[in-house]
Amino acid sequence: MNILHRNYLKSDSLGQRWVGDSIPIAKALGVKVVLLPFFGKGALLTTAEMDYVGDALREIAPAAERAGVILGLEDTISARDNVRIVERTKSPAVLVYYDVGNSTLAGFDIIEEIRWLGRDRICEVHLKDNPHFLGQGKIDFTAVVATLADIGFSRWAQLETDSPTGSVENDMGANLKYIRGIIARR
Repeated sequence: MNILHRNYLKSDSLGQRWVGDSIPIAKALGVKVVLLPFFGKGALLTTAEMDYVGDALREIAPAAERAGVILGLEDTISARDNVRIVERTKSPAVLVYYDVGNSTLAGFDIIEEIRWLGRDRICEVHLKDNPHFLGQGKIDFTAVVATLADIGFSRWAQLETDSPTGSVENDMGANLKYIRGIIARR
């Protein structure tokens, strides 16, 4: 859905069409979650934009429900603002795609937000603390993993990390080793 960086779902009816068109494609591919990005010029800045997105997704969500596809909101707004959008859609097919790096950079208490959202409002999680290796930046990933376990989160969590050394293979290996070590200690 990278097209949503050009046809912003917050203000462009073509963005709404692209999301609608993605649902049968996702189903055909066996994709369970379609990430809806809200960054750059497409970032959600006002209540009116959030309401517009909620209303647009309310129209699309029934097709996602029938297809068994989740539309996941990834952005830089608070958990409460995300839930405002989710509730406005009136659909279990619209959830939060929680990114601990984005939320940390935006100044939110990610542990508090994850607890408040709970497992039922988070479809997937991005683990990152760019430009650092996991565990070498601001984010306490031991607390993040513990909190996700405490709320019973059992869906996908992906590493969305930079490559500090330029060797994607080595850097991904280091990040995987780090996060797997935390999970193994749980």
